[in-house]
Amino acid sequence: GGCSWLSVGLWLPGPPVARSCSQRIARRCSSGAETLTHAEAYLLSWGLSEEQLSKVKARYGKDFNPNVEGIVKPKLNWLTDLGLTDLQIQKAVVAYPQLFRDDLENKLKPRAQWLLDVGMDKSQVPKMIARFPQICSYSRELKLKPLVHWLSELGLDKSHIAKVLSNKPQLFGYSLEANLKPKVQFLGERGFTQAQIASIFTTYPVSMGFSLKRLTRRASILETQGFLTESSLGTAMKMTDAQFTARFE
Repeated sequence: GGCSWLSVGLWLPGPPVARSCSQRIARRCSSGAETLTHAEAYLLSWGLSEEQLSKVKARYGKDFNPNVEGIVKPKLNWLTDLGLTDLQIQKAVVAYPQLFRDDLENKLKPRAQWLLDVGMDKSQVPKMIARFPQICSYSRELKLKPLVHWLSELGLDKSHIAKVLSNKPQLFGYSLEANLKPKVQFLGERGFTQAQIASIFTTYPVSMGFSLKRLTRRASILETQGFLTESSLGTAMKMTDAQFTARFE
């Protein structure tokens, strides 16, 4: 039948396969459900739930069946070698299944090495990839280097840049011209010095991930009440709308 290949254990290499996982795969086969591809069964053996697998297939596009021996295993093993836990790998694969399309030797490994070269330490890189696996696909020339250069010009040294980007790697996905620079310009217009703006990025990097509209509104309210400082803004940006309203409006 469609699942006869399971009997020879093609999906067994890798982490120990939980009994519940093997039973789930067997049930899917015996019940006449949609035939599992080798790649799908292998991801289930890594601990992905069927719901997570459905998300992987939907985000990857049609015909999800990358070669297990040549593509899936080497990339999952590489992520393990980088220091990601099985749970982090599961989340990364669900968030960015295009990882299986990206070239391991010419794209993924060079991106990870570049992060080390610009000052990230070996504990920060796996955390960054776990939080934002898309970073592995970005162009060094068009996305990665420009952001690091801009943060340097803003006044952040190498260690602070590493801290900011390890805590909020999604910043790599934001447009400098349409997102980050307008936020810095707005803060400058509100009286923050360049050093203070750099401090906001370093101490409250998550706050810079919110929209300019949110930043403008909340900074304006804090300014009106005489509370506009680096710490108050950084704290206020992370509050829910209800929390902010209760405290400041």
